[in-house]
Amino acid sequence: MTFIGLTIQEWAATLAVVGTLFGGISFIFKTIIIKPLSDAIANLQKSIDEFREQMKESDDDRKAIHMRINNLDKRVVGLEVLLKGGGKHD
Repeated sequence: MTFIGLTIQEWAATLAVVGTLFGGISFIFKTIIIKPLSDAIANLQKSIDEFREQMKESDDDRKAIHMRINNLDKRVVGLEVLLKGGGKHD
């Protein structure tokens, strides 16, 4: 029995060769392209996580500095009031 000029054994051999080639190409593709890309993505994710942590620490530091500035501003205003008030006792 033939189909498009090839026997069943020839079709089986052709499919085996094509399957083997496809499997080999797939393996090479995964090894050369997918694996390095996966590693690069993992490294980028790690960098993003570290950057996020640094941003959080920076935000906490800015809040602490802002509170210190507000406290110093209140102290300066209090001193200005005392100095101006002390000079009005003429």
